[in-house]
Amino acid sequence: MFDGICFQFPKLGFLLFFFLACEALCPLRTNPLYFPRTLLFGEVGVKPSLWLWIAKWAMISFLIVALMSPVHDRKIMHHEGGWDILLVVDPALINPEALTQITSFIESRPDERIALWIPENTVVPLTYEHDVLKSIVMQTPKQDTSTSVNRSISRFFATSGEGRGVAVILSNNPKSFVYTLPSGIQTAVISPKRETRWLDTLRRTYPPYKVQLTSRYFDYYYVYPLFLGFLAMLAYLYGRNQKGIK
Repeated sequence: MFDGICFQFPKLGFLLFFFLACEALCPLRTNPLYFPRTLLFGEVGVKPSLWLWIAKWAMISFLIVALMSPVHDRKIMHHEGGWDILLVVDPALINPEALTQITSFIESRPDERIALWIPENTVVPLTYEHDVLKSIVMQTPKQDTSTSVNRSISRFFATSGEGRGVAVILSNNPKSFVYTLPSGIQTAVISPKRETRWLDTLRRTYPPYKVQLTSRYFDYYYVYPLFLGFLAMLAYLYGRNQKGIK
């Protein structure tokens, strides 16, 4: 039942010894009253009962436990895709063969985020929705464009981790299609007309992979001893009032 439960601030447990020391070394003292005729007064004493003593120390103990912050430490393993890939496609390249190659490339990366940019036509940010991405690719018409690839493509990797971004630029005329390349982002400029096996080349250069991550979560349970300590405090105060102890 208590497996995995620990305290965030275990050193605060020393407060219990502080209260124990005060109980032994610092007894409550009252100023005595002197009367000229003491025989007229009987001695009246009120001795606290056992349950009142238990309530007092239960209150102190539970409140200290709450301060120590009991938590349940949970570790959750999950996998995250490796590369964040941006496909930049020259609209003049669009043809049935090229579209088939692009969709095959998308299918070969099921665990990775892929973005698509076809200048003056399509902009899709990084996504795991590959079926939607393939549908968009297959509906893309062929057209000419005056837009050139430049460093602005780095905006697609705003949420990517360091070293995870890869830009794949597809064009049969890369000299006119590519103006500048971004720094700090791995880039592959491919001419499918000349490199017929570019899918295999990318698979060897940037092989698909998964990253195994461990996330640590805490479930806090301080509210339970805090509530029990509050009830013990109410019982203690009620008992003192009933007994007339001050």
